Amino acid sequence: MKAESDLSLETKDCPLCNQALSLSEFGICRARKDGRNLYCKSCIRKKVTDSRQALREYKSARKRCMNLQTLESNDMSLADGESQSAAQHVTRVVSKLSPIERVREAIKRNARTQKEIAQETKLGKDEIGDALANLLLWTHEIRTEVIGNTRMYFINDSAEVGFLQPEGGPRIPRRKPDVPSSFSALRGLMPGKKPEGEPQKIGGWVAA
Repeated sequence: MKAESDLSLETKDCPLCNQALSLSEFGICRARKDGRNLYCKSCIRKKVTDSRQALREYKSARKRCMNLQTLESNDMSLADGESQSAAQHVTRVVSKLSPIERVREAIKRNARTQKEIAQETKLGKDEIGDALANLLLWTHEIRTEVIGNTRMYFINDSAEVGFLQPEGGPRIPRRKPDVPSSFSALRGLMPGKKPEGEPQKIGGWVAA
């Protein structure tokens, strides 16, 4: 009884609440010289409550962050899937083109050598050769250059393309100035025909 009355008379300052409280308001701590906690019981309870609240808030924020990362990951996966679908769609469309169109599109996508064109179009060497010859010699849509002992192919600019394309009609190559406009102008070159102005020879037996 006397010890309890002595505890009630002795006081200790709490650094948190800055109050002088009796020793009975401080918990027991054997590690300290006075045998009492540094903070009073009320302040310790408040610190424990605040710590638990902070821990709950941290867990809640971490959960929200993880959910957000999961959503972003799903969005990226969806975007990748859409990109893959778009690429497959382009591949299907390209596969329906003619060899000439496929070679032209491959060169537009920066396929420069015949090997790169073959990888891009999945065509054989003969088909690629025929398509390149058509694009080079007939429509003049592409040009070729030898760079470092390697033959490369490039798309011509629109001003350099040597063909006419009437509205709604087929592509017609430009005629060279020295080429006749019609087959009737070639009569003098046809077999069995004599050029105009040349006398016709009269057939018959020649006396020996």
